[in-house]
Amino acid sequence: MKRKISVVLITVMLLLAAFATPALAHDGVGGDELAVADAMLQVAVVFFVLTGLGIIWAVRNGEFRDPEGTKIEMLNSALVDEDGQDLEKYVTVEVQ
Repeated sequence: MKRKISVVLITVMLLLAAFATPALAHDGVGGDELAVADAMLQVAVVFFVLTGLGIIWAVRNGEFRDPEGTKIEMLNSALVDEDGQDLEKYVTVEVQ
């Protein structure tokens, strides 16, 4: 698994480096445009890599195994007050 992730990350980095070369061909008068394009590319690559690592971390920790569990837990805890008493006893039913 680690080898696959390493191969994928290396491939992505190589592809990003290969496709980022046209940004280096910018010929601005003072070079300011090149500096801005370079900085934007570096920030985008960092965010891309961190996002990928975050998704891998979330999958490995099981964050996506039970997406409905949080909802059910919240609904169950909403029906119990601070003392552990069931709140349905406070609900009044109106007959229409």
